[in-house]
Amino acid sequence: MEKAKSIKEIAKLAGVSTATVSRVINQNGRFSRETEERVRRVIRENDYIPNMSAKGLRTSRTRVVGIIVPDITNPHFANLVLHLEMDLFRRGYSCLICNTNESEELESKHIQSLTAQNVSGIVLISGMRNYEELGDLPVVYVDRPSNSQDKEEVMIESDNEEGGYLATRELIQSGCRHILILKSLGNDSNQFARYCGFRRALNEFKIKEERSLCINLKAVSMEEARESILFMLDREAKFDGIMSTTDTLAAGAVIALRERGLEVPKDILVTGFDDCQIAAACGPGITSVHQDIDQMSRMAAKLLFEMMHDRKQIHHHYRLPVSLTVRNSTCRPN
Repeated sequence: MEKAKSIKEIAKLAGVSTATVSRVINQNGRFSRETEERVRRVIRENDYIPNMSAKGLRTSRTRVVGIIVPDITNPHFANLVLHLEMDLFRRGYSCLICNTNESEELESKHIQSLTAQNVSGIVLISGMRNYEELGDLPVVYVDRPSNSQDKEEVMIESDNEEGGYLATRELIQSGCRHILILKSLGNDSNQFARYCGFRRALNEFKIKEERSLCINLKAVSMEEARESILFMLDREAKFDGIMSTTDTLAAGAVIALRERGLEVPKDILVTGFDDCQIAAACGPGITSVHQDIDQMSRMAAKLLFEMMHDRKQIHHHYRLPVSLTVRNSTCRPN
């Protein structure tokens, strides 16, 4: 059976007018939830892609959204971008994905390029600074807020402080008393929040923080984490647990331990943060703080869509709960 190729054919199959189909697609005007579900089902079944070029010409905006990401090779960001792209596509928007490679200069150039292309909005993941040139363009910040004092900006992040606490508490309750922390200096706000959670857990269990076991890396890099742990082991630093602020850093730590003949969790326990595939696949399986990427992406797409359709946001800062996925890296053998 040939699939519908026009809005008229979609309307006929859904039993509504073309105007109603247009309102559902653009989320503009009145229609019942039942009607919306019926129209969207017909659109899905027919793989119909709305032609938005005329609307773009009328409004001087394209049906394109920019997604700016600091490191597309990072499993956490790659997963987030994948979900975002799918959620926005379902709403009739294409995406331009811009990788900054953690460079403020490159991030700024991407901002200029996207605004020059008249994108309808931007999802800025871990932005490095505030950009006045964004003007009144709809922007949703994910993972880290801008440096702006504007209380109207929309921000979505995980409860990073609670995540750092949960990961550290797991190490302590599993018997660790000398915990090394691996964190990055690059993404300062959420890394600092995770560090605050680390310190809260130490204080709760009356364990002294050892400054010599606080490792600050220039970037979220598996190789940097590996080299740092090798350095600490070679200088005979004493630690029985490693709290890593990302799964990438945790994986680098596990590799280093293995190179020196140490086993996880027999000799040293390890936790990560993000709960990416790398956490499940690395070594014995790394206990990791789970961020709800599905909820984060759906919320970002929904809020940006509403902003692009001139719907004022009441809540501006959303902090999503986290949980701990326990794997073998914190389960000492009997």
